[in-house]
Amino acid sequence: MEFTPEQITQMFGGFTPPSEHPFPEHIENARAIAADGMVLLKNDGHALPISPQKIALFGAGAVETVACGTGSGYVTAPMVSVRQGLENAGFEITSTSWLRRFLAESKRVNDADTTLSDLDRSFSGMKILIDEVEVTEEDLQTSSEAKIAVYVIRRNAGENGDRDAVKGDYYLSDMEESNLRKVAAAFSKTIVILNTTVIDANFLFEIPCIAAAVLMGLAGMEGGNALADVLTGKKNPAGHLTDTWARAYGDNPAAATFGKNDGNSLQEDYCEDIFVGYRYFDSFGIEPLFPFGYGLSYTAFSMACMEFSADWHAARLTVAVTNTGDQSGRAVAQVYVSAPEGRLAKPYQELKGFAKTKELAPGETQTLTIRIPTESLASYDEEKAAFLMEAGRYLFRLGEHSRSTTPVAEIILDKEAILRQVRREVTPDHELKRLIPPPRKAEPAFDVFQVLLSASKCPTVDGACRTHESDMTSRKRFEKVQAAPDATLIDVREGRVSMDSFVKSLEPEVLFRLVAGAAFETPYETKVRLKTPVTPVNGPSSSGTTTALFTQSLGIPQLKMTDGPAGLHLGFCHTTCNPVGLLIAQTFDCEAARLYGEGIGKELSFYHQSVILGPGMNIHRDPLCGRAFEYFSEDPLLTGLMGAAATKGVQATPGVGVSIKHFCCNNQEQDRPITNATVSERALREIYWKGFEICVRQADPMTVMSSYNCVNGVHTSSHYELLTEVLRGEWGFQGLVMTDWGSQSIKPYDIHAGNDLIMGGYRSEFFAAAFYGKEPEFAQDGFVRSEDFPIYGGFMTDHVEFWNSFEPDANGPDQVSVTVSEGQSLNERIPALVEQGIAAVEKHADGKCTVTYRGISRGKWLDIDELRVCAARVLEMIMKSVSFDLMLE
Repeated sequence: MEFTPEQITQMFGGFTPPSEHPFPEHIENARAIAADGMVLLKNDGHALPISPQKIALFGAGAVETVACGTGSGYVTAPMVSVRQGLENAGFEITSTSWLRRFLAESKRVNDADTTLSDLDRSFSGMKILIDEVEVTEEDLQTSSEAKIAVYVIRRNAGENGDRDAVKGDYYLSDMEESNLRKVAAAFSKTIVILNTTVIDANFLFEIPCIAAAVLMGLAGMEGGNALADVLTGKKNPAGHLTDTWARAYGDNPAAATFGKNDGNSLQEDYCEDIFVGYRYFDSFGIEPLFPFGYGLSYTAFSMACMEFSADWHAARLTVAVTNTGDQSGRAVAQVYVSAPEGRLAKPYQELKGFAKTKELAPGETQTLTIRIPTESLASYDEEKAAFLMEAGRYLFRLGEHSRSTTPVAEIILDKEAILRQVRREVTPDHELKRLIPPPRKAEPAFDVFQVLLSASKCPTVDGACRTHESDMTSRKRFEKVQAAPDATLIDVREGRVSMDSFVKSLEPEVLFRLVAGAAFETPYETKVRLKTPVTPVNGPSSSGTTTALFTQSLGIPQLKMTDGPAGLHLGFCHTTCNPVGLLIAQTFDCEAARLYGEGIGKELSFYHQSVILGPGMNIHRDPLCGRAFEYFSEDPLLTGLMGAAATKGVQATPGVGVSIKHFCCNNQEQDRPITNATVSERALREIYWKGFEICVRQADPMTVMSSYNCVNGVHTSSHYELLTEVLRGEWGFQGLVMTDWGSQSIKPYDIHAGNDLIMGGYRSEFFAAAFYGKEPEFAQDGFVRSEDFPIYGGFMTDHVEFWNSFEPDANGPDQVSVTVSEGQSLNERIPALVEQGIAAVEKHADGKCTVTYRGISRGKWLDIDELRVCAARVLEMIMKSVSFDLMLE
């Protein structure tokens, strides 16, 4: 893509990018994390590891290796392909003729393509992924010096679209299957590499002579080198699946209705309720192809629970892990708990804790301590609005994955105990027909550690939000505050003035611009309060910024944000493309997540960015979600702990932070700006909120990003109960909430709900119209005035219609009219609105006509004190950011 000099200057904002990567150690860390997260799925006859030798390399992913997804998750960094990684490790490729032919065909198709724009390709990393070219007998003959074949299957996905359960996506294409069968039959052993997320992998066991399979995943810029480390045994595979891989796509609990599968992507009923992923497979007796937590090794391990204790604070397991094989390696001890059946339906088992060993030499033993908060054993009772434990046996199971565990301990509870009392929040907008599991088979008594707990000694936490939407708390906050008319944000930072006094001194036009990103703002000048000039913040432009209009007048610098979360989405800069979130979670190693985050934090600061838009925290409800690669897991505990570790890593660098996203239920990409997810409160609390809650409570993220979609009938960014009562009132979140970019919610409702910042921006005139109750602005042709504005540095255009405080609606109770002069043609859009029942045209004898619009006249519907609350949170974030320190240099 060609950029004008003006666009390049604007992108860098006066910042001079380095000629080399500023943190080369981050590239090595990315390689190590990637290798540690790859999963060995199959290894018949110890086919792996292999030494460097001649190999035949086939499959699209061999040379067009996918490092990260498309869209906002794309990172522009040099990528090491599988071929490059193998050659770097000393392998000699014998199938170069097929690889050249494939690349030539891919280039031909992409050169001829007109469906993708330059921006799609450069900013979003999109390209046409062709089907494979045929592997011919000549290809096999010219490759025959090799005894081993490596076949790389690749898939990509990304923002704004889900995958499909069709050949060439979830299933192998006909050409892939044909080629793979030919290759597997022609070589002594074939190793399959999955450069994918979840796909139908039955072929690994159906096609003869496939000896081994490795889930490489989307492994970042060092993916090819990391894979070579695993194949050669330089790195013993230690990754474990964070999702259940079904034998048939239809076995997944939401498969029938997910996204567009049922023909209705606008309404999602989460009827599977809490039975997501392995919770469903285990509870309903469905055999998976690969179970949750599964992962092989080149060595073997034994595990034993040596000690167990429990009280109303936590259960603690002391686990001894021994390497019983002949190679060094790492193991993951996973603890699942089966709660007793009772009034509340419960999964057969749930992951409640895990720990990963260091690199253990053959014969070496390491003792791990796994602490499980007792409250995490509770289930949510909607009738009582409480997290409670029912009476009975809580059986602790220890093992290497969810289908390979041994009972090791139990808690016996005498009576029902309430551990946390809350109140009903975000209840469904209509009734759901929720899944109920069949009764479990009776299990015998086990000779295990046992602890008796008495419900009478259980401390109940009063965790309910203490305020209600009707309390008008925000208005009361500013009632007795005195404005500080000469203060700047620097005065607030240095303790001379309170934030509330400063904010109360700001006129509405300033507030309008503080609570929205800069993409759509209009100029505005306020009184200059600074005595001496400060330094404007420079740095590469990326996803968005807050306003820079008041830097020299009020000491408020712009705050820069960049997409992620695999790495900083900054063009023309040396940044690290890390493994995607799914692969990081497959390490089952919070230290790996922290190390990844630490690198992100340092790069943010170096490039003068204050926030990375990630990590992605949504649950893998279904394997077809287009951004599953970006999220961690189907399991909320693993999601929360990985997110918390990554957040701590990022925020260890002063002045930078994360935006955990997308809160909440952004579990599909199809029509996500307008789809509605109807979810039970229990499923929200136990599954879809839990990861966010863990991250908020443990890591104090700088920001939270609300999602595009609606939950239970209300846009998440406009949901007061979600953002103010749950996120802040229950969990104690102190940071800032921002919208996703260009959300289709009604923005004054967002401000009221406690969504502090509208990103990438919002036209100041629209806030003014809501604040002052401004009437529509009509043009001479009977339609409202409209205008096109360049945004994002001129890369895009925003078309604006000035309806102001009037919302056109065929069923609305209000009307506004405009008279069109004789001889003036009506706007071409009016006939369509007449057909929709929104507009009516009345012609008069004098040649004039009246156009009347039906809708909702909202009047003055933006509260000044709610604006102030949101603006204060924006300013608090800015004061803590790298931008503020740069401004003062």
